Amino acid sequence: MTIDSLCFTESDRSGSVRLAQVLDVVEALLNASGHPEIEAVERYGADTAPGGPSPAGIRVRYVDGALAYLWGAIWPGETDLPVPERLPPPAGRRPDRLAILTVHLLDAHRPAAFHGWQLVALANLGPPGDRGKAPRGVRIVGADGTSLLLRTTAAGGPDRAATEDPWPDWRVSAD
Repeated sequence: MTIDSLCFTESDRSGSVRLAQVLDVVEALLNASGHPEIEAVERYGADTAPGGPSPAGIRVRYVDGALAYLWGAIWPGETDLPVPERLPPPAGRRPDRLAILTVHLLDAHRPAAFHGWQLVALANLGPPGDRGKAPRGVRIVGADGTSLLLRTTAAGGPDRAATEDPWPDWRVSAD
């Protein structure tokens, strides 16, 4: 399956962008990214829409053992953010790092399934001093104009996360 083949057709539309289809596209982009920090990308959860008891999402396992998650969420209080050119360092910013990487991949590949996407801060989330200002989600707009939120969260691993980007020269490829 190629990234370009992951788009919505008239026969599978329910009138709104579907979480499973958004996750298919983002999962394919993360797997194809070749980022040296990413060890594995896998799906989890059973919900077919954001906001349920078994949030569906993508788990990213990093080479240092840390985990980060992108999952379908409903969260009040979004603020659009500009997309930084570079990823923040992993230490303390793993959710931000995954949200920004996802937007960089979407910008490079521009999947036909999506009309647009936006890096967002979410009310009351983020490190102290940056609550409601840190990139903790990606708003995805489907080709039909409906949208959904992918929220990012993370869990530390057994190794200490780097305080500087270990791969500062790595860039997203559009290939």
